[in-house]
Amino acid sequence: MKSIRLTRLQGSGKIRILVFFLLSIAFSLSAQNDRGMRLGGVLAVEVEKDITRRLSGLFEQELRLENNNVGFNRTTSNIGLDYSIIPKKLKVGGFYTYIYMYNKDFLYESRHRFYFNVIYKETFDPITISWRGRFQSTFRDENKGSYRVNPRNIVKNKIEVTYSFFNLPFKPFVSADFSTIVLDPRNNFELSRIRYTGGVNWRLNRTDYLELFLRYDQRMDSRDLNGAAIGARYKTRF
Repeated sequence: MKSIRLTRLQGSGKIRILVFFLLSIAFSLSAQNDRGMRLGGVLAVEVEKDITRRLSGLFEQELRLENNNVGFNRTTSNIGLDYSIIPKKLKVGGFYTYIYMYNKDFLYESRHRFYFNVIYKETFDPITISWRGRFQSTFRDENKGSYRVNPRNIVKNKIEVTYSFFNLPFKPFVSADFSTIVLDPRNNFELSRIRYTGGVNWRLNRTDYLELFLRYDQRMDSRDLNGAAIGARYKTRF
């Protein structure tokens, strides 16, 4: 019993150290806000339910903050299905997202997003490399903003590398996500953003996970501000 309690204390201590490390980086980035960078936060809960051996349903609720985590940015409610074509290697999925946000015209706006994913993974112990391709369409409210193209269509390509420690419950990861505008007469196939993310995925037990991360958004349009965010996501699967 003592060894179990000691292991739990060590695990909680490592989580506190990691949170402190990520917060330290975030606070250092906040010093750059006067240079045109937005600093925010992300809090999310994700629930996944196996329907069959290959089909699963997913629901995620996310809150995004900005202005040093004191201002509301958006909430998103995401629901969809994943289907595993090759177990632990290849899967596809279709999703719907409801977005309630504070837009650039300083108005609260509802948006509706539909997207389709393809995910492929290869493992070379102890490293896993994954690619996620996504096509998404976002329908914006014309009564709450002036939009030249509606819906806005984006193709995303995300590369992620994860490292697994032998017999340890956490996996650090880094990723880069490239967003490209499509089906737009003026900006077709224009790279609009690169999102860099680094963090750790911590297995709490057989079904529950805690993901802590720090991400940086590099905007290709000089009129848009770059952004950094520290985030936490709780994930459970049953």
